Amino acid sequence: MNTPHSRFGVRDSVLGWLRRLGWNPLDEGAVAALRGEHHSALLEKRLLPWLRRYRYEWEGERVALSPSSFDRIIAEAETCCHSLDWVASSSAVHRLLVHGVHTELELPNGRRISVPVPLIDWEHVQRNHWDVADAMRTDLRLAAPGDLSDGNVRELVGYVNGIPLVVLACVERDAYKRWGTVEDGIRHLLRGLGSMPMNPPVQHAQLLLSLDRRGGRHAAVGTPSHAWVKWREHGWSRAAQTQLRDAALPFSDVPLDPPWATHAELLHGVLSPPRFLQLIRHFLREGRSGRRCLVRSHQFFAVQCALQALSTRDASGRRTGGQLCLATGSGLQRTRQWLMQAMRTDAAFRPIRVLQPLTRLTPPPEDRRQRPGPLPADQLTEFLAGRGPSLHEVPLRILRGWARRTRLPGADDEMAAADDDIVLLADADFWDSDPVLLRRLRRCLPQATWLTLVAAPVTAQVPGLDPGPRLYEYPPEHAVADGVVVQAWRDVGPKPEGDSPSRRVAQVATAISQHFHDLVRLAERGLRATLLVRTVHQALDYQRALAVDGRLKTHVAGFDNRGLPMDRGSERIPPEVELVIVHGELPATQDARWAVLYVDRALTAPDRLRAVGMINAPHPDKRTAMLVDFHTDDRPAAAPSEWLPLPVQDNHPALGIQRQRLHSLLPADGAEDFHACRDYLVPDWDIGPHGDDIDLHRHRRDLLHGRVTAFGQRLQVAISAETALTGGPSLLGGQYRALLHRFSLLRDAVSRLALEDDRFNAEDRRVRHWAREQAAQVCEQPIDYQLLGPLEPVEPTAAQSANQLYTRLRQRLEAGGLDADAVERGRTTLRQVLVDFGTAQARFAALQALEPALENPPQAGDTDAPSSRGLLVLRSLFDTTLNTEMYEQLGRRIDALVAIGQQQPLHQFDAYVRDRLEQMLRGHLRDPQLAAVVHAVVLCGPHWPCHGMTGGT
Repeated sequence: MNTPHSRFGVRDSVLGWLRRLGWNPLDEGAVAALRGEHHSALLEKRLLPWLRRYRYEWEGERVALSPSSFDRIIAEAETCCHSLDWVASSSAVHRLLVHGVHTELELPNGRRISVPVPLIDWEHVQRNHWDVADAMRTDLRLAAPGDLSDGNVRELVGYVNGIPLVVLACVERDAYKRWGTVEDGIRHLLRGLGSMPMNPPVQHAQLLLSLDRRGGRHAAVGTPSHAWVKWREHGWSRAAQTQLRDAALPFSDVPLDPPWATHAELLHGVLSPPRFLQLIRHFLREGRSGRRCLVRSHQFFAVQCALQALSTRDASGRRTGGQLCLATGSGLQRTRQWLMQAMRTDAAFRPIRVLQPLTRLTPPPEDRRQRPGPLPADQLTEFLAGRGPSLHEVPLRILRGWARRTRLPGADDEMAAADDDIVLLADADFWDSDPVLLRRLRRCLPQATWLTLVAAPVTAQVPGLDPGPRLYEYPPEHAVADGVVVQAWRDVGPKPEGDSPSRRVAQVATAISQHFHDLVRLAERGLRATLLVRTVHQALDYQRALAVDGRLKTHVAGFDNRGLPMDRGSERIPPEVELVIVHGELPATQDARWAVLYVDRALTAPDRLRAVGMINAPHPDKRTAMLVDFHTDDRPAAAPSEWLPLPVQDNHPALGIQRQRLHSLLPADGAEDFHACRDYLVPDWDIGPHGDDIDLHRHRRDLLHGRVTAFGQRLQVAISAETALTGGPSLLGGQYRALLHRFSLLRDAVSRLALEDDRFNAEDRRVRHWAREQAAQVCEQPIDYQLLGPLEPVEPTAAQSANQLYTRLRQRLEAGGLDADAVERGRTTLRQVLVDFGTAQARFAALQALEPALENPPQAGDTDAPSSRGLLVLRSLFDTTLNTEMYEQLGRRIDALVAIGQQQPLHQFDAYVRDRLEQMLRGHLRDPQLAAVVHAVVLCGPHWPCHGMTGGT
């Protein structure tokens, strides 16, 4: 990754890539000029040229819109969001974009008709205006009081023909030089979903992006934070990235830093103008319950690869087929729907008729469920004869029966050509059929194209039966990395002792209860488990056995052959239920709360993969999913090992590696000394190479914070499986539990001294509580957090006292609600203490003397508070009362120079300001004073909000 050149490096990188993609960066003045007189969310003067160019085709004539129509269209585009929440506003704007704004048009014969006027030229991408700018100043006062996550988020808005359709949150460094995360940007953007949000994002937005220095995620408006995903561009390579970086740059007069490689894939994949219009027009729609549904990258490229294959033909004239392999749980059904929609909207694929053999047919609408209709076999015959709809779902058993009964066509039989332009959209259940029957079906439909959509690659079981090449693959490894699913693990339950069915049920029920208690309940996760059995009698037996155990709240649910609930009790599961005992078929729906799956029944290979998809959906409380198999029959391999959940035993080597990484953060000669380890991690302030104050231990402390949580998460999975499923003592517990508890205590002590308790998120707290719960099992003497106080040394050293006081004063400046001038003045004064005093005793005394002044610093508007930031720098360095008029003039000139320097590329700010500032101050200040002022301005100048400051030369 490139080295950051400025504080706002993420924003500059984003603008650099967007400029290479064809977006026009606008400054604040240009945006204000384009908004027009009404200061609306639209850039009216961008939309007007498009409306003036638009011509409506009527009887071979091109009719222009009247000037009065312009105002009506702009008003409709502006006011369609009024009195609606953010999701409803986004949906309303999307309908206008896709269907156009209806307005009255006067024809040459005097007749008036209502016509839809598009707001975007969908067919000619470059005929649209593509602009990007910072959000309005009023939109940046976003956070609720006390929310510090928004102080380091820069918000950009992307406009197409003046309509704000994209909002990007660029997460930068905070005041402590700590980089923010994508989650900070997501939380910043989702403020618009509140009931009464203050300064919400633009209501017209369709896509949202959150980017930090490591990458980014995207989503549609209304998507919860845990469902934001990365974009994985098919065929992306370093060569493609270099080609984009070296592309000819329009708008070359706009200075930007070089873009970072980590942002290229997401921005190119989502915001390149042709792709963006394609996503908005064809791959964004409103789903159930009003939720916006945006295609995922793997679904998009699976559809594109399928269309590309169907557009080519082999030597026999048959369309090319193949396999689309997408990880289980990543949305196979949704991909099938996107594919059908793409084929209906493209005229080249409309002659194709699609036949879908399914074991679970799509549920019919409510008004058709009670209506009698033709038999499935008759519907299949009509479809194959060319008289059915272009899309037909047939039960797999019906297609198998048809293949057995149908006479094989001869070489000159008309039936041999009757299946031309039929695409058989197969799934894993289809390929689980008898190979002899599949070969006969191929001979019955010789010209049909077989396109397979599965959760794992299909291999040919017999010669001559080829499922086709793999057109697109999206393995579980990619799905986990992109945030589409969580990591799934698998384990085998203990073999019950004895032959009595009731005793076996009791033993399995006890193992399930213990396993769930260790993995979910002790970890404080609001998740749910599922037990799969075959019959309702087995389900009731397990419910009675678990009721005797008394630790789990259970519920019995049954599902029919379509995966739908059999009764109202199966459809409405109470929220307090922890274990759902499922009998019948597998549920067709995916519940994000399901995290653990216990299997005590035989499953086919496709059903085993489908069962994994039931539990690996992302959830705020879920980091992993677990499948435990109690069924003892021989199980055939469902798929290649890389497409299956990992065995839980793979955790053991990883735990050893994570243990080494934790120990690497401790001092080599004092790893067993708690106080030595703490002092090795608490803040230690000094002046950095660039003159700013830096905490020498901050990076080490950040690594400890993340590694303790990651170690605890992995240990939870390993220990819960070992203790509950083997029935013996935990070997891992004796080895690693004490280690986790010790490091958790160390992290708490260090965070308290560093005033970083607010950094603990929900997952950090879960791991901390879980470590504390287990500590009594691994320590000879139980250790509690309340004992940390007496363990403190009686008298801290001077260095410790100075660092603690410096940390407290610096944190007070940032969180005290002071104005920017007071904060900057206080930070400059604190830095000067580090420069002027080299010993710990001297620093501590100086900080104690400063503490009363920093408790009540002068605010903006006070008589002693100057409005010039340049004068603030001068006052912080030496006495300016000897020549007040001269220093005030120098302060204003410094302000003006910095304001011009901020318009330069940020990585050139240093050289630009240094040369000119030295010339300006020479003759007014002595050389030591001049060097100190130049150093302070170069250090702080890039962060000055120069708007509203006094300028002049």
